[in-house]
Amino acid sequence: MTFRAAVLAVVLLLLPQGARAQAPAPPVAETVAIPLIEKRPLGARRELHLEGFLYRPPAPGRVPVLVFNHGSTGAGRVSPSLTAQYRYPEVARFFVERGWAVLIPMRRGRGTSGGEYLERYDCDRAILAAGVERAIEDLDAALAFVSTQPWADPTRLLLGGMSRGGLLAVVYPSRRAVAARGVVTFAGGWTVERCDDRTRFNEVTFAEAGRTARLPMLWLYSENDRNYGPAAVRAYHQGFVRAGGTATLEMFPPIGHDGHILLPGEVRAWRTPVEGFLAGLGLGEPRVTQ
Repeated sequence: MTFRAAVLAVVLLLLPQGARAQAPAPPVAETVAIPLIEKRPLGARRELHLEGFLYRPPAPGRVPVLVFNHGSTGAGRVSPSLTAQYRYPEVARFFVERGWAVLIPMRRGRGTSGGEYLERYDCDRAILAAGVERAIEDLDAALAFVSTQPWADPTRLLLGGMSRGGLLAVVYPSRRAVAARGVVTFAGGWTVERCDDRTRFNEVTFAEAGRTARLPMLWLYSENDRNYGPAAVRAYHQGFVRAGGTATLEMFPPIGHDGHILLPGEVRAWRTPVEGFLAGLGLGEPRVTQ
């Protein structure tokens, strides 16, 4: 072995595992149209379709389903028409490899979904609450869609979400009778902590959900989440549990520059807790083999 080759070999050995091997290709999503009937003023109704990204395993028959709800546009930093960062390929790959289908519905006004994007950013409780109510209606449509699909096993349904979608997944079973087995959320919350300090919207909303939501839940956060600090997250969790909810909180060490947006992609941080949560629900299915 030449000196140059020897040096290269040492460098390769010192590189992180992910740097030495090419990252696996992202799973392929099928775009689906989810019907939604929107109620309009004076009793009028409008037929719309929500865009959805559907990931399915190469398995026959009915499979378990995760309906995963996306986050916000970051106070308008991301155009509502853009969807690339709301496909959550790492989350999808994790579940698809374990035999799950994953549906990520785009709420009204997002991507190519019909309707207007009205999830406004304002430190006003009424405005924030209206956004949650609208999101619940969109999730109604997504779950109705799943219930009609021949590949979906309605007895093995999981709700999940990121950021605003995480809070939505927590609130939904407190407001609707849903046959889900559990909830997994990533960095859940509807408004940033500095706004919540004034409105207590997140804290109160989580506590209200805890009074009637009876599904087991797994809440995932990072210590360096720029939207919600550890003390705020623990207050959300305590309020939910004290009100009667069941949720396990996992607080991970800092992730990169912002544990909020990077958490879904940091599979090595949350893999073990999620696998344990699924096993505890009786949903620890064997991996799909290619």
